[in-house]
Amino acid sequence: MGRTFAFVDESGNHDLDTTKSGSSGYFVVCSVIVGEKYLQQAAELAESIRARNFQTGEIKSSNLKPKDSDRRKRILLELTELPVKLFFTVVDKSRVHSDGGLRFKQPFIKYVNGLLYQRLFNHCENLHMTVDEHGGPEFQAGLKAYVEARYVDDLFREEAFQTKSSKDEVLIQVADFFAGSIAQVYEGKAPDDVVGAYKTILRESTLGVLEWPPKYQSLVPAMDATAYADYRVHQAAIKQADRFTDKMGPHPDEDQRLQLCILDYLRFRSEFVSDDYVSTAEIVDHLNDRGFGDVGEQRIRSSGIAKLRDAEVIIASCQKGYKFPKTRADINDFLELAASQIVPLLDRVKKARGVYLLSSVGEYDVLAGDEFAQLRMLLSSLDALRDSEPLA
Repeated sequence: MGRTFAFVDESGNHDLDTTKSGSSGYFVVCSVIVGEKYLQQAAELAESIRARNFQTGEIKSSNLKPKDSDRRKRILLELTELPVKLFFTVVDKSRVHSDGGLRFKQPFIKYVNGLLYQRLFNHCENLHMTVDEHGGPEFQAGLKAYVEARYVDDLFREEAFQTKSSKDEVLIQVADFFAGSIAQVYEGKAPDDVVGAYKTILRESTLGVLEWPPKYQSLVPAMDATAYADYRVHQAAIKQADRFTDKMGPHPDEDQRLQLCILDYLRFRSEFVSDDYVSTAEIVDHLNDRGFGDVGEQRIRSSGIAKLRDAEVIIASCQKGYKFPKTRADINDFLELAASQIVPLLDRVKKARGVYLLSSVGEYDVLAGDEFAQLRMLLSSLDALRDSEPLA
């Protein structure tokens, strides 16, 4: 595949006290990634964009104010024509411990940039990285030694990492402009319609965004207390169970008999015993008593509970077991369990996809096949949902 080149620049400052005048709320690191065969073309196109839009100056995001949104959108559209891909690290400084070592500039720069460096060196084959200069020669030499010791696996590879002034490298200037544009989105400095336009423009070129510190948010919104009373939750579950039973007819097959037996037991426990969850082991014991012999837990889940749910029978579950839902809290238990399994699995698929997109500089998409169309739609929907959430 040849060498891969990455050009890195930042937006924001290291000061963790975001209340200070001039202190940014976010610190954004952008990497412009290009394969060796496209490197000269990317540099030449970037230079023509620079000359057309900035005359004798550099491509710099800070030269455009929030009110210059139309000009920024036009330049972004031009830059997305470059044969490059982007990868970002976005740091929410308000969530970084202000009394730790990262309150100092040099450790902050090394650590935060290292989040991106590690990802790129791990996944991009034969990577050569060029980073905008920081501080004086001593700090630059220290940064080079720091990166090579931690992230470069081939100590004999020449120029795996180097620093360079942005005025001497137009693709670092491109990274600056993309970083500044993403920073405006996160900082909330642009109107919603402009933010939406920026996101749309950047989406096709972006291989990934690493947000740090990671956010842990509940993916299940609280239900409107006035929308459903608890008794309606229970009645809806009973009605669905009755409909399932009515459809079975007089001669159910073996799996259908298993499903009916599980359903009867859960309903009995719900209406006459307690509101507690019924463990899988208890269901196994009940099925044994009903003459089903040695029924394993896997069969209960796959041939029993899963098939009942496929038939629109409502069964709540959590780590404790299964039950007919009697309250909204029971439904939330089920949704939270589903979210804890489905969303991380989708995230893992997204990460695997990102690894191959990153390592191939966008040429290999593991989900490109028609058989993965639904999976692509799910990931797009999840991304759209997250894009619609407040960034701050």
